[in-house]
Amino acid sequence: MDIRSFGEANVRKFYELGLLKSIPEIYTLPYGEISKLDGFGERSISKLQQAIEDSKTQPLNRIIYALGIRYVGETTAKTLANAVDHLMQFAGFSEEQLKELEDVGIKVARSVYEFFHNADNLSLLEKLESLGVQLTNAKKNVVTGGNLSGQTFLFTGTLTGFTRTEAEALVEQHGGKILGTVSSKLNYLVAGENAGSKLEKAKKIPTVKVISEEVFIKMLPI
Repeated sequence: MDIRSFGEANVRKFYELGLLKSIPEIYTLPYGEISKLDGFGERSISKLQQAIEDSKTQPLNRIIYALGIRYVGETTAKTLANAVDHLMQFAGFSEEQLKELEDVGIKVARSVYEFFHNADNLSLLEKLESLGVQLTNAKKNVVTGGNLSGQTFLFTGTLTGFTRTEAEALVEQHGGKILGTVSSKLNYLVAGENAGSKLEKAKKIPTVKVISEEVFIKMLPI
C-alpha cells in the first residue's frame, strides 16, 4: 500500500505493544499512544497519519496486490482490477470466469476464487471499506488505439533507462498490454541485463520476439 514511515520495524513494534492487531486497525491507530514512543514526535506522526490517509485512495490494482493473494503478482493484479468496477464483485466470479481473463491460469483462478469465497476475507474487505479504503475502480482506464495497441509485452532482467514499473506504464500508456508469464500470447519479451529463465523460455516459442531495451524505446512515439 506504499505507506511511508510504516515499514516492517514500526509494524512489528506497534504489534508487540498491542497498538496494532489486525489490518483494519492500520486506519484506527491510537496516535496519542504512539506519540509517547521514542522517535515519534509531532512531525513524524503527522507524516504517518497523512501516508495512511493517502493509502485509502490507492489504485485498485495496488490494493489487490497488497492483499497477498497467492500467485497474484503486480501484473495479474492489474488484470484483475480492470475486470471489475468494485473489488467485491469477485465474490460472484466462478473459476471459469476468472480463467477467461488475460494471463489468469488454473492456479491463479483457484487462488482468487478461494480468497473471495472466504467469509473472513470478505469481512476484512468490508471493514476496510467502512474505514474509507477505496475498493472501487475509480481509475480504471484502458488505452486503446495507441502506438502499441494490440501488442503484449513482458520485461525481464535489469533495465537501465527506467524501472520495470515505469517501462510497464509506458506500454499501457500507448495501448499495449503487460503479461506476467512467457506464453504464445506474448508478442515481445524485452530483455535487459542478466535476463534469466524467461529469456530461455521465450527463445523456444517462435512467435515471441526477443528485443533489447533500446529497440523497445524506438517503438515508442517520439
